[in-house]
Amino acid sequence: MKKGIVLLVALLATLSLLAQEPYFCTRPGTRLYYERHKARSTKLIQTTLFEIESNQTTAEGQVVQYAVTMAKANGSEMYGGRATQTTLITPNGELKLNFGETVKGFVRNMLSKTKVEATESWALLPADIQPGDTLADTHCTVTVAGLHAYFHLTDRRVLRRETITTPAGTFDCMVVREHKEEDAPFHHPDNWQDNYYAPGIGYVRHDIFDKNMRLQESEVLVRIEESPSTASESQP
Repeated sequence: MKKGIVLLVALLATLSLLAQEPYFCTRPGTRLYYERHKARSTKLIQTTLFEIESNQTTAEGQVVQYAVTMAKANGSEMYGGRATQTTLITPNGELKLNFGETVKGFVRNMLSKTKVEATESWALLPADIQPGDTLADTHCTVTVAGLHAYFHLTDRRVLRRETITTPAGTFDCMVVREHKEEDAPFHHPDNWQDNYYAPGIGYVRHDIFDKNMRLQESEVLVRIEESPSTASESQP
């Protein structure tokens, strides 16, 4: 009897874990629109568009291909325009983002005829994170025409659970803080970032602070669009 109860508890725990959505959108055809403003200002400084292109099941999990387009307030595209990226969602819902390949994708997008190399490095975001959890650091080196740029994500920790409202809706989020440093020729940003992650969506708010923790910019999700086929599949 006792053995049967133990097995039942283990089964329920496994089903609960599998049921957790990753902190990323996996629905092809979905478009996520963001707007960024300076702190304490309503003036728009940047827009970001995420487009989920495909979701392929592999032995390692779901490989999600998506595209990112960033633009200035006047509509002119940044970083070479639309950049295609991929991420991996493991069977237990963990988000695995190859940090080096992500940075490389934007650089290669701007310098298509230049050799770009990047070290493999993974930024991980489990589906079962809880306030107080510490996440692994990640570091990568990107080499462009013999010049090196170094990127670091450190001091990553889950601050709290918080429900927030943006123009796109109300979301139950986990807030993750991380320290981001870049060391490249003539480019040395050093800041802190608070990311508000919602299951099945990804980040819905992104706050950037300077090294003294003064808020500099905020980016929020303002609209979600889904293709007709995606929307119909999500109906009960």
